Amino acid sequence: MFFKCPFCQSRRKFTIAPGIRRKSVCCQKCGEKTFCTLDRRQKARTNQSGLVLLQVGSDTFEVSLLDISVNGIGIEMNFRSKVKIAVGREIQLKCGWNPYLFSQKGYIVKSVRGFKIGLERRM
Repeated sequence: MFFKCPFCQSRRKFTIAPGIRRKSVCCQKCGEKTFCTLDRRQKARTNQSGLVLLQVGSDTFEVSLLDISVNGIGIEMNFRSKVKIAVGREIQLKCGWNPYLFSQKGYIVKSVRGFKIGLERRM
């Protein structure tokens, strides 16, 4: 990993074990600690933002779009829903500002971490 200190701009290269997603890094030059979140995805993703509609069964909720990749989407729920969003559940997404943004086949929930949800496109 290449690390650039946000405080003093010094650079450092070091190795991180597989499976580590979060790491606290201490700058060797200025001593400031920085908390890093590592993205180990094989394919690139594009940061997106905006409100979209999430449809689960007959219920519809407004959620925030976080990012889009070739195979999936990241969203964030702004509230605790009555409907349980669980891994493996099928959902639909609709976007008022770009109706062609999402697949008509729908998505499957791949991960749930707090309010953040990772979705994979159905094939």
